[in-house]
Amino acid sequence: MKNKYMVLFAVLSLVVSSLACAVGNTELGLTNLRMAFDQDGENPTTTFASTDVFYAVADLANAPQGTNVEAKWTAVNAADTEPNLEFQTQTLDITEETFTGTIYFQLSNDDGWPTGQYKVDLYLNGNLVQTAEFSVQ
Repeated sequence: MKNKYMVLFAVLSLVVSSLACAVGNTELGLTNLRMAFDQDGENPTTTFASTDVFYAVADLANAPQGTNVEAKWTAVNAADTEPNLEFQTQTLDITEETFTGTIYFQLSNDDGWPTGQYKVDLYLNGNLVQTAEFSVQ
């Protein structure tokens, strides 16, 4: 009987500690960067047409007020454009007390995008966190 209680106690300890880890995770994170045709990231792609709107979508977790996320857009190798031309920077400042959810950056061009290779770099509080590469055909 004593062994049953020891096993039950061990199992309960594991369950409680794993729940505490899941609930207590307060680490700031920016993950799952993807390019998409929509702001929710439900239609991901790595290839766009020249008339498309670019959406860079990512998951932001446990971001306290004042957190800064920056997107730097670069034409890596695009027609009639100098190589590695950083052409747009966008900033998102978290104003909520704490934010966890999906964020996105949107970019359009009324004149159409030159064909070629592009990338977007996401920075979290000034530190490069993720890069997504994509093309325009």
